[in-house]
Amino acid sequence: MAQWRALDETMTVRAARTLLSAEPWLMSAVVPQAAADLGWQVTDFDQEWADLGAFLDTGLGLGPMSGFFRTDEQSRVESVSMNLTEKAVGDKPAIEAFKQDAFAAAAAALTGEFGRPTDPLPGEEPQLWWRRPDTAFGLITKDDAVGIQLTPNQLMTGPWK
Repeated sequence: MAQWRALDETMTVRAARTLLSAEPWLMSAVVPQAAADLGWQVTDFDQEWADLGAFLDTGLGLGPMSGFFRTDEQSRVESVSMNLTEKAVGDKPAIEAFKQDAFAAAAAALTGEFGRPTDPLPGEEPQLWWRRPDTAFGLITKDDAVGIQLTPNQLMTGPWK
């Protein structure tokens, strides 16, 4: 089985706390300001196409696109996400097993830190969401990684509404 890197429980909780530190400036900070506040490096952002978002390196050894800002036309950061694992490529069954293990470990760490999720979404790409007064914080499964996301409640749509 191929080996990909995933953050351990301590680093997962630390990453979550970093992401949650973005709550005060979501919807108002622009990309360079937000990246500096998180201590991340912008790796791909085109000011002329600001609403396509920005990729960032979170500095955790998970790659140059380990963070992402969803942005509006004025480069304001609307939501923030980051990977807890490297992007996995190769053998699909091995990738799925890796993602399941990484998701389970991250779920245990985040549940231990923040309590039971308010909105669990089971399925092939499970998600766990913690509703906060102004934002939703989630553990998400992607095609090639496991990550966390912070989004203002007004931008959240989906089956839990």
